[in-house]
Amino acid sequence: MSNLAGVRLVILQYAGDLRETYQLLSQSGKQQYFGHKYILESILAIGQQVNEVIFVCCRTNSEYNEVLAPGLRAVGGNLDPYKDTSHLLDLLDQQKPTHLIVHFPVTSAFKWAKRNQVKTMGLFADSFQGSNILAKLRHRRLARVLNDKAIDLVANHGLSSCHSLEHIGVQSGKIIPWDYPYETTPEDFTPKSLGNAPIGERNIVYVGAIHEVKGVGDILNALVILKDAGITPNLTLIGRGELDSFRAEVDRLGLDKQVVLTGGLPNDQVLEKMRWADVVVVPSRHVYPEGLPLTIYEALTVRTPLILSDHPMFLQKFELGKDVLMFPEKDAVCLARCIKTLLTDAGVYNTLSLNAADAWARLQLPVKWHDLIGQWIADTPESRQFLFGHSLGQCSYQQQQLKSSPVLSTLS
Repeated sequence: MSNLAGVRLVILQYAGDLRETYQLLSQSGKQQYFGHKYILESILAIGQQVNEVIFVCCRTNSEYNEVLAPGLRAVGGNLDPYKDTSHLLDLLDQQKPTHLIVHFPVTSAFKWAKRNQVKTMGLFADSFQGSNILAKLRHRRLARVLNDKAIDLVANHGLSSCHSLEHIGVQSGKIIPWDYPYETTPEDFTPKSLGNAPIGERNIVYVGAIHEVKGVGDILNALVILKDAGITPNLTLIGRGELDSFRAEVDRLGLDKQVVLTGGLPNDQVLEKMRWADVVVVPSRHVYPEGLPLTIYEALTVRTPLILSDHPMFLQKFELGKDVLMFPEKDAVCLARCIKTLLTDAGVYNTLSLNAADAWARLQLPVKWHDLIGQWIADTPESRQFLFGHSLGQCSYQQQQLKSSPVLSTLS
């Protein structure tokens, strides 16, 4: 970058408190979620070349405005950006940005940027679905805002999420798929085998928000079905959310001896738990606006076999029965069959673990988060060509199509 001394870059985030992330990394060297360390290091580097990077987080427990390091400021809004619009826009006014990155699909921020002639991009990790009339109207309004020439580009994490933007009407030439760089890869781990441990000592891990729409209840219901068939694997639920509610549900279902809720764990411990586990389950329901969860990347990285729901963002990514097993959303019976298959069929288990490296490699994308921001801020003919050349409308992105049906066992 050059001649960027006057740039004031505001990154508007729905949640994910940067001050908390900075303090955790500074004190312990650990990150709560994968990508936090990378993002922090990236914006610290950008902050050395511009006037200031201001990371505004809407959903915080208090309001604050604090310089974390030279060139980097964190602002906590303690607001709901979809309801407290005037508060949000006042917060943006106060930061006086020359450049604005909006990390979630809030139309009021994009409209504010247009009115104030602030150079703007969307940088999402969301999918855009829903066939009901309200969803269609909401998506149509969003696409109209994003297609405005005042918005430079709209990036999204993963190909399927980018295609969902295209599907709602966003111009393909403005859409850029992005990804993280990964320091840890499947090459760092050996393939796993099922082993000879009793099925009651097998371990399932779920990592993510503890909410019903993430399918947590569906895993519990699958465990009840397995328990009735005399199969009692353990389940570890890792993440923040409705912990008390689900602890009560675990007790109600009689699963208290099988299920542990840990709350949130640092990312290095999450990877250790995933590697330790026999199975990782990602049971997201269709209504949840997944991009492509990092849990999927991480399970493939440590080569622990994966069971996925048929969420639209997970389809056409994997060869079923070779890379992952898959079940229809909310279908606890089918999920139970998938779990039983992986805990009893060594051939299927070994195949999924062996093929995890190839499945992971197919998910990788060329444009990384820091590349995207750096090229956009530079705003040279070369950087503009780089971005346009990696847009959905220009770059030839290959997708792995589904080639077979899920491998399922029948409960005896």
